[in-house]
Amino acid sequence: MKPASTRHTCAVVLAVILALTTVTPNALAEQASGAPPEQGSLLANVYTMTSAEYRACCMSIYRAATYRLEEIVEEMAGEAGSAPLRPAVVLDLDQTVLDITSFQTFVYQSGLSYTPARWSVYEQAGVEEVLLVPGAGEFIAEAEALGVSVIYLSNRNEANQEFTIAALEHVGLNTEGIEDRIYLKPTGASSDKSPRRDAISARYNVLMIFGDNLRDFSEVFKPERLGEGATADEYLSAIRARSDAVEDALCHWGVDWFMLPNCMYGEWQKHVPDNPVDIMTPTEMTVEQTEN
Repeated sequence: MKPASTRHTCAVVLAVILALTTVTPNALAEQASGAPPEQGSLLANVYTMTSAEYRACCMSIYRAATYRLEEIVEEMAGEAGSAPLRPAVVLDLDQTVLDITSFQTFVYQSGLSYTPARWSVYEQAGVEEVLLVPGAGEFIAEAEALGVSVIYLSNRNEANQEFTIAALEHVGLNTEGIEDRIYLKPTGASSDKSPRRDAISARYNVLMIFGDNLRDFSEVFKPERLGEGATADEYLSAIRARSDAVEDALCHWGVDWFMLPNCMYGEWQKHVPDNPVDIMTPTEMTVEQTEN
């Protein structure tokens, strides 16, 4: 049975996302100590790989989106007297549809950091290691059953497209006509998805967008670049500006934009200083209080 209020469900899901995308103090301390970033985010990786709470969050998002998509298709069909013309949903791939936590395991076990070259190797060699993000497969199947095209917009390398398609097949997703439904990053292009997003919008009636990074939705969310030696106040100001941009887009969240949680990596890290404690929520609690 469809919930009485899809918007209420989406609001709850958004609150859960905010709670889940918080980096643990232990991880921040490790990063501040000079350990490789991947080791600093160990608990974030383990959380994503093993916690039932992460699964519940992703499943909640995709289930709420399914109800919302059914509503949109029904509303548009009622207004037009027939199904909407060329409806589509647009999904990012990594940690939105494809679970690529095995790559996180590699960088942690090897003690290495992410590089574009290492990632490109994983795109090719990790085809059979990818999994599905919880809830993604069911949502995609329901969208296709409703006659909605599923479009993939990702910054995976276009040069490795055949491997990405093989990864989609590996997790059991429909790849019929995939060459017309997948938009990857051309060689030498920037990470700005706007040109490809515009091309999709020109061809399809886009009903929803899914991602795990704010720039999956709009370049409005591109993080401010802070120079070396930036102060804690400058970091906090940049964080507030990005949060304000999210608030300004409130009309989209849970309606036609759906954010998946990713506390392992992302552009949010660009606003984490060398000493993360500088931007953490302040407290007046003292050690002495805990020892009384």
